[in-house]
Amino acid sequence: MYQLFIVDDEEVVRKGIRELLQSAENQYAICGEASDGELALPMIQELKPDILLTDIRMPFLDGLELCEMIRAKMPWVHILILSGHDEFEYARKAVSLGVDEYILKPVTMPQLLGSLEKTARKIEEERASYFTGLDTENASARKRGVMVSHFLNELLDEVFSASDALARAEKLGLSLAARQYLICCLDIRSDTGDVSESLLRRQFCLLLGRMLDEREDILWCGRGDGFLLLLKAGENDGLLETAYETAQALKHEAERMMNASLSAGIGSIVPRLSELPRSYQDARRSLGGLVGQPHGSILSALDLEHGLFPQFDFTEAVPLAERLRHVSQEDIDFLLEHHFGSAREENGSSLLYRYYLLADLVVSSMRLLQSIDAEQPAILRDAGNSDTLMKAVVTYPDTLAFARSLVEAVILQRDRKQGVRYGEELQRAKDYIRRHFADNDLSLNTVAAEVGFSPNHFSTVFSQQMGQTFVEYLTRFRVERSKRLLRETDLRLADIAYAIGYNEPHYFSYIFKKYTGISPSVYRKQAQ
Repeated sequence: MYQLFIVDDEEVVRKGIRELLQSAENQYAICGEASDGELALPMIQELKPDILLTDIRMPFLDGLELCEMIRAKMPWVHILILSGHDEFEYARKAVSLGVDEYILKPVTMPQLLGSLEKTARKIEEERASYFTGLDTENASARKRGVMVSHFLNELLDEVFSASDALARAEKLGLSLAARQYLICCLDIRSDTGDVSESLLRRQFCLLLGRMLDEREDILWCGRGDGFLLLLKAGENDGLLETAYETAQALKHEAERMMNASLSAGIGSIVPRLSELPRSYQDARRSLGGLVGQPHGSILSALDLEHGLFPQFDFTEAVPLAERLRHVSQEDIDFLLEHHFGSAREENGSSLLYRYYLLADLVVSSMRLLQSIDAEQPAILRDAGNSDTLMKAVVTYPDTLAFARSLVEAVILQRDRKQGVRYGEELQRAKDYIRRHFADNDLSLNTVAAEVGFSPNHFSTVFSQQMGQTFVEYLTRFRVERSKRLLRETDLRLADIAYAIGYNEPHYFSYIFKKYTGISPSVYRKQAQ
């Protein structure tokens, strides 16, 4: 099913399109709509539709400006313009932006469905042919890609000075001069498991090239088992926001084109090329901080600073259960070395001591998970058997290996239970929605500003922690409020629509039925 987003300042037009598409509801679904480009842009960025239907002349941000922004930020979106103006200049600009169709109003059902079917065929052809150039890449382009990748890796390894880096970049035709830099580490994995690692990497390289090679502010390369992005910008160009936006777009395309999930770790912003290794290390730590979270998440150094994994001194005389409460994946080796280090010797007394220490680790792990009402992993349940523990402590390496597996499993359960980051900010966001849901101009940008986040950062955090997008949360909240009003009052449907933030009663009815399966009128009758 193809997801559509409608932008038009005339409610009657949006209503007409909804009604026209009801006959093709098994193929097209309206994921959202807005009355102008300014309201539409953040919603489109969050909902990521396949097709955008937009008018041209609208207040605040017109259709052509919106198309230009969408084309730059979300190149996969296919755009159909609905215009009441048969003017050459509009059509010329639309063609230059790569718009798929320019349709004059009033539009008939055959016209609209014909244009949508044509666009759907384009989408399917695009998906089918996306990786056809995998084995036919131009030799010179491949060579240049290798040279750029080699250069970026050496830059992070501090093989040469910043001045030498600028000179080498110029020879490669790269512009590295900027006021700010940032590294983003990427980890791609197949969701199906039937694609070889080699093919997966080649496909992702092609995807990165198609998405980013025309960008002057981003360079990319492979590094180790993963990939990295180098982003650069002027002094006040929102580099972190660009990083979130880019990571979200790549994640969406990896899912759509490769059936793969992408995790991203975003480093810190640094002012000099010579400090790129620090941003890279921060990006790696951010990616490591996602261990225990579902693959396909995005995390930045700023998120880590917020307290996801507090720094903890494991040499202090602190109860083991408390150490386990704060330990990260990166700290496991240090924790185990500190806990078992005095039982290295391979003799009878050390074996018994290792048994005691491992039993202490098992009991402490059980206490921690019980204190947060988290499920015990299988390895911890098995460790309750003394025979299992005796087999695990035969040698010091055996002990460390078993203990590492156990602690990894405990961290996974702990983080699943306590994994909500930015709890205070998310609660403030939900409280703000609860107070202002009746405002028809309430938007992601408004709430993001209220809690001090950039829009893309807020969108990422909210969807990952809440399990739904901001738009979905707000819509469900409004629908639930409307249910109460339908049950407990005699207000007209139009008055209920206005009371929950919708200026258009017909759109309220459409949304209500979309989320509940029945119309507001039917719901009211059933509730009586």
